Amino acid sequence: MVDLNLIRAFVTIYNTRSVSTAAVHLNITQPSVSHNLSRLRYLFKDQLFIRTKEGMIPTTYATQLYEALNHHLVEIEGVVSEVKNFDAKTSERCFRIALTDIGGLYFLPIILSHLEIHAPHITLEITTVDMNKLSDWLITGKVDAAICNKNLEDKSLNTLTLFEEKYTCLVSRGIILEGNKFTLDNFLKGNHAVVPASTGHNLVENYLSKQGLRRKIKLQVPQFSILGELIAKHNLIVTVPSRIGEYFKHNSDIQIFDVPFELPCFDVTLHWYKKSADTSAQKWFINFLKEILTDHNEMN
Repeated sequence: MVDLNLIRAFVTIYNTRSVSTAAVHLNITQPSVSHNLSRLRYLFKDQLFIRTKEGMIPTTYATQLYEALNHHLVEIEGVVSEVKNFDAKTSERCFRIALTDIGGLYFLPIILSHLEIHAPHITLEITTVDMNKLSDWLITGKVDAAICNKNLEDKSLNTLTLFEEKYTCLVSRGIILEGNKFTLDNFLKGNHAVVPASTGHNLVENYLSKQGLRRKIKLQVPQFSILGELIAKHNLIVTVPSRIGEYFKHNSDIQIFDVPFELPCFDVTLHWYKKSADTSAQKWFINFLKEILTDHNEMN
């Protein structure tokens, strides 16, 4: 019979592709993880992982083992965790969420206000979304949850649609509009500020490209949230989700218009990965997010 701790070590190395990172996740020393790996190699008569510049790459046999062992480990840890007492009111655990900066503007006030009531000692660590890395972050445990405007393709991830959203345009009042109407011609000729496609906000650019259209990119910034005063002072156009546009409706220097072409709506989604360890805390946090965020959307 294989020691459960060896299975944990195997699954964690597989997920993280690193002995040292696995040690951090398992809260044991790196030599202990290396020793466990040696025992696993002896038990299964296979190298299991090959050390490369890209990390610990699993062998074909290790991949086959992972599919079976990870499934059973999740079930075992789930049963064990039900017996453990995770008390949200006293826990000092830190949960990690991946958000875009404008996602932070909308979601963080909701999350923090409810944490102060239900889990006052729990802390949060926010990571900026990178769509190219997000699936790996969730699977390896770099983040516990992610909220973004794009469905992730990895079938091992869980997804909940929070609400449907559309884009709106923030336009400097310094831009002269005939009849106070914002047209496609205004949109294409105006100066735009944009963020990297890796944040997930590339729907506009993809649509324009398919239509053979181009807009003038005057400014590229890492985050939307720094653009408030810049929009008005430098005659810029910024396309943002409509819920974020609401934050600017009382700004007399900024006008808010619908996007002047047929742009499809998109889903804002919550993503998480069912971990093989610490299931009770993870279950609580995901259920907490699902409850408060869906309730908030139903009220608005």
